Amino acid sequence: MDVLPAQASSVPSERVFSSSKQTCTDLRNNLSPKIIEALQILKFRYKQGRLDFTTDLVADEQDYMISGPITTQAVDELVASGKFDELAELYANEDGDE
Repeated sequence: MDVLPAQASSVPSERVFSSSKQTCTDLRNNLSPKIIEALQILKFRYKQGRLDFTTDLVADEQDYMISGPITTQAVDELVASGKFDELAELYANEDGDE
């Protein structure tokens, strides 16, 4: 005999309805069903940790490193901002690379 597994609880479906109640407020009563569905899917994926909008916003140390030959524009920007220590470090790193 084939047995189909049935969910013993209706908690997940209740969560979906509760979540949609928070999305469909009186101020958002003009949203189309497709938009509400998209919002619910996005909200679910965000809560599950599968959707992260900040992944590319966190900078690595390499993002601050200037690679390649030193340009006059880089020197001018460092001098204009008064970052002479960084300028000296930049020249020191270039001498060490060669």
